[in-house]
Amino acid sequence: MRLRRYCTPKALFVSYLLLVLIFRIFMVSDFRVFAGFTGGPDDDLMVRDASSLIAHDWLGPFDKYTLAKGITFPVYLTVMNKFGIPFLLSNVFLEFAACVTFVMVMRKLIPNRFWLAVLYTILMFNPMATYYWTFNRVYRDSIYSYLVIFLFSCIISLFLNRYGSLLKTVWLSACSGFFLAAVWLAREDSPWVLPFVIAALLITALGICFNKKAVQKIKRLLALALVPGILILSILLVSIINEHDYGYFGTNEFTSGSLPLLIKELSIIKPDVWNPRVPIPKSTREKAYAVSPTFAKIKGQLENNHAMMETKGNPTCDIFVWILLDSVQNAGMRNASSTQKFYKQSAEEIQKAIREGKLQTRGGYITIFESPWDNRYIGPLFKALGETVHMTVFMEDHLHQKLGAVNVHSIGPADRIRTLERVTNNLAYNSAEPIPPQQKVDFFNKLASVYKFLNPAATVLAVAAYLYIFVRFLISIRTKKYIFFSEWIILTGLWMSYLVRMLLLSYSDVGTNFMLYPMYLAPGYWLIVMFNFSSLFIAGRSLWEIGQNHFRFGNIKHKDIKNEYNSTYGEFD
Repeated sequence: MRLRRYCTPKALFVSYLLLVLIFRIFMVSDFRVFAGFTGGPDDDLMVRDASSLIAHDWLGPFDKYTLAKGITFPVYLTVMNKFGIPFLLSNVFLEFAACVTFVMVMRKLIPNRFWLAVLYTILMFNPMATYYWTFNRVYRDSIYSYLVIFLFSCIISLFLNRYGSLLKTVWLSACSGFFLAAVWLAREDSPWVLPFVIAALLITALGICFNKKAVQKIKRLLALALVPGILILSILLVSIINEHDYGYFGTNEFTSGSLPLLIKELSIIKPDVWNPRVPIPKSTREKAYAVSPTFAKIKGQLENNHAMMETKGNPTCDIFVWILLDSVQNAGMRNASSTQKFYKQSAEEIQKAIREGKLQTRGGYITIFESPWDNRYIGPLFKALGETVHMTVFMEDHLHQKLGAVNVHSIGPADRIRTLERVTNNLAYNSAEPIPPQQKVDFFNKLASVYKFLNPAATVLAVAAYLYIFVRFLISIRTKKYIFFSEWIILTGLWMSYLVRMLLLSYSDVGTNFMLYPMYLAPGYWLIVMFNFSSLFIAGRSLWEIGQNHFRFGNIKHKDIKNEYNSTYGEFD
């Protein structure tokens, strides 16, 4: 009797969640971290920034890479280091927290513990969670998807609880703002989440304003303002610290300051010959040198840079930016204020030449990371979009293989690898150390094959289920019942966010460089699974209930029964 009292459905559900977590922790015990210390702005920079933060030296001495990337991941590494939590273990805990958060948020739409447990299991064993580029590699993409899941979950919960308690609205708004800031400061291309966040906040605000049941409307709207407010405060905080340490007010040089302005002015100069992935070819630079004395000062460093010579003077957009940073530093500008002054003066001189008609220009500039838009991109863009959708739906990598789990040797000097181990509290394999066969790693590879087999069919059914939900919602509008309104809004948000991410990476691929790597597409592998399961359950439950009631009522035309059915499920012919 006493045991039965404790074996409640809720207790069993929580126990299952924890058992899966324990199993995941046990199964990753064979993994080791890895990083490639090649002197570039990727793994090197993340570990270097974290080492400086651990030593209470912010981002360390200024150089060409110091302000190149976001601060979220180095801060994450620092926190884990201070608490003595191994990097791989902390990644599993972060995945667990993100998955549980989404599952708990979806309780209102999936009010069944068994199916919530199924959703949780599917998420926890997503192959992207153990793919070596997003799990054991010490880089920002190892946590980026989880931050996105947290953000989307908090925003969805805020929308679903728009008529709930004011205190809950404040709490959810604060959490949403925190994770929006974390996502924003993690990657430079994070504005892709803004359509989802802005649309959700606007719909939530309109619901509060126009619903008669909502109380304390002004306070609720002010609570929603916490979301952008915390983001702005976070950006200001990082910018103020950078101003204090480096004389640069901004989060990083790629998203603020004068570097994006200079890249824009260079990109819109019409080249002699159009090259889809080279927005600033040699012909464009020669025209810029002729009108900008400031920009011409680095001509020698820029044109003789080894990376420039390897590309025969026509580097892709992303490589050109790194060459520019390198050349500016080699020209003697070794602090943030002098580099920003150089970028600004160069941009202003090019702008003046454009206004005076000395340079022909083209439109279509989007961001620092892509070439200006040209209609000749349309065909390649749709082809690349199809490839990204194929990869994420079939759970494949860029080589059309399953998302494999594997241990990889770290590359670089022994002292850098030791620093990596010290920062992450995890062991790493050096180049001379053999990697033994590992059954636990093989388990995840076999599981990846299952996802690769099942997810395409699930996606097709989920899209059909979404269309069914949409049609039911449209039909209910004429009766003013608005069934599936919340479900349709949430599913549309997940699906459109998935497509926005895929489209952004597809354009980067055709207009910059090859970008169809799973680590860049990582949020898409999660969003598609979240969309698939939610859509299938909502539509399946609706059809099941309709079938049950149709069988129960038969051809009975009793007015009371029909009215009761329609008031619950909407009109059904």
